[in-house]
Amino acid sequence: MQTIMEAKIGINQRIPIEIIDSAIKAILDDRYDNEYAAELARMEYSGENRIKKAVAIINHVTKNNPLMPYLLENADKVKFALKNPDDRGMICIAMVNAAYTFCYDVTTVLGRYFHAQKEVGTPLVTSRLSEKYGTNRSLPNGLYCILPMLVEAGFITRPRVGAYQMNRLTPQSEIAQNIYQKSFLSNNPTLTEDYQFSNHFYFEFLG
Repeated sequence: MQTIMEAKIGINQRIPIEIIDSAIKAILDDRYDNEYAAELARMEYSGENRIKKAVAIINHVTKNNPLMPYLLENADKVKFALKNPDDRGMICIAMVNAAYTFCYDVTTVLGRYFHAQKEVGTPLVTSRLSEKYGTNRSLPNGLYCILPMLVEAGFITRPRVGAYQMNRLTPQSEIAQNIYQKSFLSNNPTLTEDYQFSNHFYFEFLG
C-alpha cells in the first residue's frame, strides 16, 4: 500500500536570531560570504559537519531567501529597523518562515491556538503538524529548531518545559511589517497584498 508523501521539514539545526541578524546586516553591507557565515556558525557549533550544515541554513535563510531582494532595495530602512528588538524579531522570523514552510506552519499553528487560549503545549502543536508532516523523528527535531528561535525573537515565552505563552510584538517600522507580510505571501502565493492580513492567525503575535 502506498503511503501519502509527507511534507518536507527542511530545517534540522537551530540558528540563533543573533546570527541571522548579523548575516542580514553583512549582506546589506556587501561583506557576506561563506567564510563569514562559517565564522557565525562557529559561535554556536563545533565540528566541521555541523558548521557546514549551519552555513547551508544561514545561506538559505538570508542570502538565497526570496525576500532578500526586497531587503536589499530597502537596505537603510532595514538596518535602522534591526536596531529595534520587536522589528528585529519580526524581520528575522519572516526570513526563516519564507525560507522554510515548516517554520511558517509552526508560527501559524501557534497563532491559531493562542487566539483561543493563553498557553499552548508542545504535544498539541506536534499533533496538529503531524497531519501534514507525519510523526517521524524529524518533526520534534524541526520543532526543537524553530521554537527556541521564536522565543529568542520575542514571539513566545516558555514558562516551563513543553509549554509556551504568546508575546505581543509592537513593530516600530513599516518595513518590518512589510517584510513580515511578504513572508506570509511567499507561503500563500495565490493571495495578493490586498489581503486583510490581520484576519490570519499568522499575525496573531502583532499588537
